[in-house]
Amino acid sequence: MRLADYFDAAAEHDPQGLAFIDGATRINFADALKFVHAVAHALTRADKAGAGSHVAIYSPNDYRVSLLHLGVNLADKAWMSVHTRNTVETNAKILDYFDTDIVFFHSYFESSVPVLKAKLSKAKLYICIDRASEQGQFLQDWLADCWTPFRNAQENPLDGAFLQPTGGTTGPSKGVVHTHRSLEMMSHAMASAFKITAQSRHLVIAPVTHAAGVLVLGFAIRGGTNIILPGFDVDAILNLIEAEKVTHLFLPPTAVYSLMAHPRTKQADFSSLQCFIVGTAPIAPEKFKEAVKVFGPIMYETYGQTETLFPNVVKGPKGYLKADGSFDEDVVCAAGKAVDGARIGIMDEIGNLLPPGERGEIVVRSSMVMQGYYKKPEETAEVSTFGWHHTSDVGVMDARGFLTVVDRTKDMIVSGGFNIYPVEIEKVIQGHACVLDCIVIGVPDDKWGEAVKAVVQLKQGQRVSEEELIALCKEHLGSTKAPKSVEFWVDLPRSAVGKLLKKDVRAKFWGDRWRAV
Repeated sequence: MRLADYFDAAAEHDPQGLAFIDGATRINFADALKFVHAVAHALTRADKAGAGSHVAIYSPNDYRVSLLHLGVNLADKAWMSVHTRNTVETNAKILDYFDTDIVFFHSYFESSVPVLKAKLSKAKLYICIDRASEQGQFLQDWLADCWTPFRNAQENPLDGAFLQPTGGTTGPSKGVVHTHRSLEMMSHAMASAFKITAQSRHLVIAPVTHAAGVLVLGFAIRGGTNIILPGFDVDAILNLIEAEKVTHLFLPPTAVYSLMAHPRTKQADFSSLQCFIVGTAPIAPEKFKEAVKVFGPIMYETYGQTETLFPNVVKGPKGYLKADGSFDEDVVCAAGKAVDGARIGIMDEIGNLLPPGERGEIVVRSSMVMQGYYKKPEETAEVSTFGWHHTSDVGVMDARGFLTVVDRTKDMIVSGGFNIYPVEIEKVIQGHACVLDCIVIGVPDDKWGEAVKAVVQLKQGQRVSEEELIALCKEHLGSTKAPKSVEFWVDLPRSAVGKLLKKDVRAKFWGDRWRAV
């Protein structure tokens, strides 16, 4: 079924149950369902008028984003969540690549819409979701005559339903296509792994343009309540956990660290919490144990990626706690075990699955795996060799089935839960008149997991400051991708034929650590 079909069932079961809480707004399932069906009607009408079927949603955290996801899904169209931390120029390139037809935007990003209009070749319709706007129709006006139940046919499970940008060593040049089937399998895996029910109350803090967006849908279609926060605010988080009896929480490791460090946390009441999920990047084992001591044995770690959705692998209390309550140190260092509906393997370079204890590439088989990369059949075939999806992560599986991620095969940095591709940053820095060459890597960081560092070789006799290069990157790429630090070397290491040796630079900062991610 479509995710929207599950949402219909949840609304029919408990129409007066709370679906979303967003500040002073409280919307029950009956009203949420009317909104979803109105969106599906309006999208179908727009499609008949030639507006198309690829729908972008450009918004900060807002309950309407998830209802738009469901409306798009009900109408058998594909949605794209726009990364709010990208520059508008980057987002315009991504949306044009995805052949975007319709753009829903929040007034927070109203000033970005003229850039999108100038650069998107196919987009015909712009709609502001929260108020009247000179840049597009107001959502409420657009839905004015659409408030009747929407009827549709049985879905094709292999139709594209969700498009999401990813990347490779050349930057965010690829987009993942997920189907009704992969989204449905994801929803079952989430419900099973994280014990999601109609009584669940999920506090949404991470950007809904990232992994949190699909997690919200996992709760909505099971009849749970999603409580939306605009961003990470420790006082607001602690207040809402107590006041709203929050049962589920999802954060990247950096936010978990900040939450633990806050003085109010040690006095807060976490008795309602049943499942605290940490994901998007590996969490430091000692910090994971600290989190268990602070929040209780409710911590879960999850592993997945844009191409495979999540969870593929989960680490829960039954795994990392022994019968006597002490920690199983090997499991604490692991990402977890494969969930129901996913098979995980460790593979060598010629397609052999390796035995426990051997290091190799992590590969996945699951109905959660993407249909492919949008308009890139060669890249899809490459990542699907030997009948498995290749993650580009390096791991080790122990005899009990616990997976530990130890490295990557591709040139990518994961900082604060966001994928960052060094070549984008290197191109900006190399464009500075004083720079001869540079290497950008991720280095160990207690807060971010990996911090972006640029190692720069200047032209002879030239000078430029660290602050100037960081500001240059922020201007062109945004703060998330800008280096946290810049180091100047007289000479960068090169091979005999002059190729820059990034591994040598990386080794200097990672040393003999047990994992290099």
